[in-house]
Amino acid sequence: MFAFDEMAEVREIDMSASAKPKRTLIAYCVLADRLRTPGVGAIQALIPFLAEACQQFAGELFDAGKFSNAVAERYGIRIPRLAALGLAEQLEREGVLTLASGHGASAIYRYVPILVSPTMSSAVTEAEVEVVLKSFVDYCEADDRLQGREDSFLQEAFLERLLNVDSMRILGRREGSISAKKNVGTVILSRSSSEQDPLNSEELHLDFLVSQFLLDLRDRNPVAFEQVSNVAFANMAAEAIACFREPPSLGISLDTLTVYLDTPLLLDMLGVNTEYADYGHELLQAIRVSGAKAAVFEHCVAEAEAAVYAQLNYLRSGVNKFSIGWGTTATPDLLAALIGNLGERTQDRLGIEVHRDSETNLLRRSQTTVGDVEAKMQRRMQAWRNDEAKDYDRQSVWSMLAIRDTSDLVTRVCDSRWLLLTRNTPLVGIANDAWRTWLNGTTKHSRLNIERWAPVAMSDKQFAGYLWARTGGTDGAISQARLLAHCSSAVRPRADIKAKAYNLMLELSGRRDAEDLAALLEDREGVKALMRATRGDPEDVTLERLPFIVETVKLAAGEFAAARAREESEKQLEENRRTHEFEVARLRKEAEAERAEFARQVETAKAEGLQQQQDKLNLESQNSALNEALAAKAQQEGERRNRILKDGFEAGRSVYRWGRWVIAATFGAAVYSVSVIAAMDPLAAAPLSGMLGFIGFWFVPNVLNRPLNWCAMRRLCSVVASRDSSIEIPSQIPDFSAKLESNGLGSNLFPASARDKL
Repeated sequence: MFAFDEMAEVREIDMSASAKPKRTLIAYCVLADRLRTPGVGAIQALIPFLAEACQQFAGELFDAGKFSNAVAERYGIRIPRLAALGLAEQLEREGVLTLASGHGASAIYRYVPILVSPTMSSAVTEAEVEVVLKSFVDYCEADDRLQGREDSFLQEAFLERLLNVDSMRILGRREGSISAKKNVGTVILSRSSSEQDPLNSEELHLDFLVSQFLLDLRDRNPVAFEQVSNVAFANMAAEAIACFREPPSLGISLDTLTVYLDTPLLLDMLGVNTEYADYGHELLQAIRVSGAKAAVFEHCVAEAEAAVYAQLNYLRSGVNKFSIGWGTTATPDLLAALIGNLGERTQDRLGIEVHRDSETNLLRRSQTTVGDVEAKMQRRMQAWRNDEAKDYDRQSVWSMLAIRDTSDLVTRVCDSRWLLLTRNTPLVGIANDAWRTWLNGTTKHSRLNIERWAPVAMSDKQFAGYLWARTGGTDGAISQARLLAHCSSAVRPRADIKAKAYNLMLELSGRRDAEDLAALLEDREGVKALMRATRGDPEDVTLERLPFIVETVKLAAGEFAAARAREESEKQLEENRRTHEFEVARLRKEAEAERAEFARQVETAKAEGLQQQQDKLNLESQNSALNEALAAKAQQEGERRNRILKDGFEAGRSVYRWGRWVIAATFGAAVYSVSVIAAMDPLAAAPLSGMLGFIGFWFVPNVLNRPLNWCAMRRLCSVVASRDSSIEIPSQIPDFSAKLESNGLGSNLFPASARDKL
C-alpha cells in the first residue's frame, strides 16, 4: 500500500492552456469502455491510458515524480510516488519502459525511444464530446461574470470539476444571513465574508453551472449524461487501479475489516442530508456486499445528534419563517423522530454498529509524539471555522490511532482491520499524516515501511474505487450516484439567498409582495428558478436584478403548473393512443388468428377428404384382394373336396365292379353246374335250367344291385372320412356303374340336387 496524503488533499489541478479537455474526455471514455470489456484486465486497460501522458518523456529515464505530475496534468489524477514506482514494472511489461540497469527494488527504467500513441477506439465519438463541451459553453453565456471568457477556459473548468466534483468550493460555502426582516425598518447585519472577491465569485458560479448543467443533462439527454458519468467512473477506477496494488479477490470478503463512518456519511445514510441520501444508501450497500462491517464511534453519534438538534431548532425558530408560515416542509417531523433515537436507529434500521470511544491513554506511550501530532492537526485545521466540528474530527483521528496495531507492518487495506471513512478529503490527509507521525515516533519501523503502511483513513471516492478494484470491476454505479449527490448539493436551495430576496422585496414593494414571493419560493420549481437566476450566489440578489429574479420565479412556478397540466394531458393522450393501438393490435391479432384458424380448418378438411378417398381406395383394394383370396381359397377347397370324393368314388366303384365280377362268376359257376347236371341227368337239369334262367332274369338286376351299391357306398364313405371328416356325403347313392367324368365338382358322381349341397 502507498501513501495517501497527496490524494486526500483538496485537489487543485492547474491545467495548462495547451491541455485539451476534449482529448482527455475521449481518453477517459476509451478507458471506461476497456474496463467494461470482458477479458481485458484492469492493468491492461490502464497502461495505454497512462502511456498517453508520457509522450514527452520518450527516451528519458523514468522518474516517478515527473510521471505523477504528467498524469495529474493530463488526467487530473494524483498518483503517489510509491504507487508510481509500483507501476514501473507493469509499464515495462507493456513495452512503455525498458530496464536500464539493476533489478528488483533497485531497478532503473527508461522510456522507449519512440512511444507509440495507443489507438483510441470508443463508442463515444469526438463529435459527441464536442457537442457536450459546446453545450456547456453555451450554458455559461448567460452568466454576466463569465462574459469574455474563452471557450478553452470554460471547457477546462468543466473537466476540472467533473473529475474532482467533491472539491468544488460551493459545497463548503457558508451561508450568509438567513434572518428575514419583520418590517422595512428592521436592520440586519450581514456576515463579513472573504468569498466576495471576484475570482472566488467566478469559481462559485462555475461550480453551480457545472452542477446544474450535469443535472439538466441527466433529465434532457440521458445518453450524453451516461457518457459524461463514464468519465467520473473511469477517473475513480484509474485512481483505484494505480494506487491499490491488491489483486481482485473474487469470492473473498472483507469480514475482518471494520469501516468507521464519519458523521456526514452517517447523516447521509440516515437521510438527513437529502441530496446525499441515495448515495449514502449505495455506499452502505457496497460496504455490506464486500463483507466489511460498518460502524461509528460514540462521539460521531453525539455529533450527529447535535447537528440534527440544531437543524430542527432552526427550522422551528422564527428565523426560518418561510417553512413555518406555510408548513410546506416535512423535514422537522423527520428530524424530530431522530432526536434521542439516533444511535438506536443507526443500529436497528441501518445495521451500523456503535462502538465506544477508545479509552487508551496515548500520552503514556509517547508524550512528545502526541504533542507533534496535535500540533500538526491544529495547524492544518486552523482555517476550519467550526471549532466543535474540529474537536470531533480530532477525536476521530485519535480514536483510530489508539485502536490501530503498530507492531507488524500491514500494507494491505483488507488486513488493517480498522479504517476511517469520510467525505472530508482534507481530514483524510490529516489522519494519514498523523498516523505516519505516530508510527515514526512510537515504533522502530523504517521510513520506507512507514510509507508503505496501509492508510488509517480513506475518502469515500477512494474506498468506492478500492471496492470496485477488489471485485474485478463488476460495478461502477456508485460513481454516478456520487456525482449526482455532489451536483444536487451544489444547487440545493439556500436559506440566505431566499432571505435576501425576501428582504429586498419587502424594501422595494412592501409586505404583501414579499409574502407572495415567499410563497412562490416554497414551490419546488420556484426556488429552483431562484437558484438558477442567482447561480447560487447571494451577491447576485440586488435591487437591480430583483425584478428579473421575481419574474423568473413567477414564470417557473406558472410554467411548472402549465407543464404539469400539459404533462397530464399528454399522458392521458398517450394513454388513449396506447389503448387504441392496443385495441387495434388486439383486433388485428384476433383477425389474423381467425384467418389462420380458417385456413387451418380448410387445410384440415382437404387433408381429411384426401385421407378418406385414400382410405376408400385402400379398402376397395383390400376387399378385392380379399375376394380374390376367398375365391382362390374356395376354388382350392372345392378342388380338394372333389379330389377326395373322386378318390372315394373310385374306391366304391372298384368295390362295385369287384362285387359284380363275383356275382357274375358265381352265376356262371351255377350255370356250369347246371350244364354238368344236364349232361348227367337231362331230366333233372331241365327244371334247374328254367329256375336259373328265371333267377338271372328277375332277381339279379334288382336284388343284387342294392348290396353292391351299399358296399360301394360304404367304401366311398370310409375313404372320404379318412381324408376329411368334415365333408358331408349326400344320402343319394351315386351311379357306380357310370364312367367318371373329369370335369371337377360338376361331374356325374351325384345327382344335381346333391351337387348343389356340396
